[in-house]
Amino acid sequence: MAKGKPKSNRVRLIILSAVVCVAFILSCVRLMQYQIVEGATYREAANRKTISTVSVKAPRGEIVDRYGRPLAINKVAFNIIFDRVFMPEGEENSIIVSLIQLMEQSGEDWVDELPITDTKPYQFEEGEDEADINRAKSTLGLNTYATAENCMDELIERYEITGYDDETTRKIAGVRFSMLQADFSPYVQYTFAEDIATSTVTKVKELDYDLPGVDVAEETIRDYVSGDIAPHILGTVGPIYAEEYEEYKEQGYAMNATVGKSGIEKAMEEYLRGTDGVRQVEQNSKGDVVSVAEKEATVPGNTVMLTIDKYFQQEVQDILKDRIENKKDGSAGAIVVLDVDTGEVLATATYPSYDINDYKTNYAELNSDEGNPLFNRALMGTYRPGSTYKTAVAVGALSEGVIDRNSTVTCHRVYTYWPAPFRPRCTGYHNSISVVRALQVSCNIFFYDVGRRLGIEKENEYANKLGLAVDTGLEIPTAIGHLTSPEYAEEVGREWNAGDVSQASIGQMDTAVTPLQMATQAATIANKGTRYETHIVKSIQSYNYDKLIKETQPVVASTIENKNNTFEIVREGMIAAANNVSELRQYSFDVAIKTGTPQTTETKFYSTVIGFAPAEEPEIAIACVLEQGTSARSVIKPVIDAYYSTQTPTAQEPQQSGTLLK
Repeated sequence: MAKGKPKSNRVRLIILSAVVCVAFILSCVRLMQYQIVEGATYREAANRKTISTVSVKAPRGEIVDRYGRPLAINKVAFNIIFDRVFMPEGEENSIIVSLIQLMEQSGEDWVDELPITDTKPYQFEEGEDEADINRAKSTLGLNTYATAENCMDELIERYEITGYDDETTRKIAGVRFSMLQADFSPYVQYTFAEDIATSTVTKVKELDYDLPGVDVAEETIRDYVSGDIAPHILGTVGPIYAEEYEEYKEQGYAMNATVGKSGIEKAMEEYLRGTDGVRQVEQNSKGDVVSVAEKEATVPGNTVMLTIDKYFQQEVQDILKDRIENKKDGSAGAIVVLDVDTGEVLATATYPSYDINDYKTNYAELNSDEGNPLFNRALMGTYRPGSTYKTAVAVGALSEGVIDRNSTVTCHRVYTYWPAPFRPRCTGYHNSISVVRALQVSCNIFFYDVGRRLGIEKENEYANKLGLAVDTGLEIPTAIGHLTSPEYAEEVGREWNAGDVSQASIGQMDTAVTPLQMATQAATIANKGTRYETHIVKSIQSYNYDKLIKETQPVVASTIENKNNTFEIVREGMIAAANNVSELRQYSFDVAIKTGTPQTTETKFYSTVIGFAPAEEPEIAIACVLEQGTSARSVIKPVIDAYYSTQTPTAQEPQQSGTLLK
């Protein structure tokens, strides 16, 4: 046995050597296969790149005044976005809570469009727009009679918001609702917060591992340079809501696009909207970015140039604010100034007003304000015009030959034509009075009688031609209003009386028109019967002002033939009315005005005025309404002064090259 041991060891050694040799040979063969036979394939796999395309948002076009001075521009901001692809399913709530805590520590706001109070018992936000509340219910698939509690219950159940206190639950629900409304999906990113501070950007980046699916994007957002200048005119932008997407999708919009929601932003959307670009990103097999190439360049939106003068607009707003706030003349009001020769809106002020930069953060507060600062009284408010309407009756009666310059009516303060007890009155005893004097002293008896003889149909025909109770042509929404007529009386369920025509003739009864229409009326009288469509867009130009896209030309909307020197006679009466105001006699030229004191209730009166200047060669037409005011005529001189003091661009802010001025 002992002698056989060396032989056994040799056999084992030979076998082991053979195994090693075979293994070596197989390894060499396999290595040769990797490097030579299949080398090209593996090299290609190692060098393989992933190519993807990314949409690049185009800058929105800007809005500037008639001299190219900025009103709404773009600025680069850091936004926090959610990406569904990288956000783990089931962890959304915890990610949202962590992010909210970070935002609160940093003093930052985030998007929360849920119109429900922050604490129990849950109620719809006071002052919230009814349309927004109904949209919220619809988004959640609830009936219109659903309560705020029903909405919260639906969000809690749908997104399994459990294990949190009431305050945190409401915050999560607000974010979840906003994500739902924005149609957050693998194809649509969600903007959680806009314009965050760089310090907050750093904190978010530091927590990158704990916040999967959360990123910071550098994007352009709207910046309103002077948010309190013409906020109702500029309007707002916002996201596309889910129920709107089908319509916008057909126009080539992405779900997460920003669009105009009101004012010029909405009306000029087709021009302000840019064309998004496409960027190609190459990544290697490790996910590292190898290269970035621009495949399609972004095309910025066009610049919308308005007809308003930024500084004149500010002056007119200040004049109105001073009249109401400091002079305590009225509770609210509006002023409109038009270019007589073109129909351009040079200024449009409404009070109370607001700063458009506060719109997003303080919407509910603004909407619930008793003064209703979000309401554009200049364009949407309808008022009895009072005695300013007498100019329309005078134009109609003179044009139709019902009266001439020398026709008189006897005023003994009480009009007795109609059967008792209808006895409309005048403010004075004017005895035998003709049209020029009647306009100067605003004799009711004269116009009761002349209006009766002219008839309600003719009276309304001329009122319409002057621009009252008609669409003036403005690019953004305006109220139409209505005139007194048997048809309107029937529409509102009121009996028509023959004497109503007399009351209508002094701007009372059912007549309700806008300050914009009243300014149009003044401009048409100044133009001797030619009424231009009003417009507030002067031109559309390329983003860099190197190409004129569109220029608004004056359009004649209607004409009244100047028969019998109608407009010279009416102008003479309005000049005489202006001469009753000592401050308007200080100019080297005449001013033409007509005032009114419309009665809205037994004890409540408003104050109105229309006018134009200079009377002989008119440049501007003005209208003002002061709710519960007494002296709208007091704004005429400050407005005229402001107009002449802001006629040219300042040296500090020169006109943009390529812009079109009057």
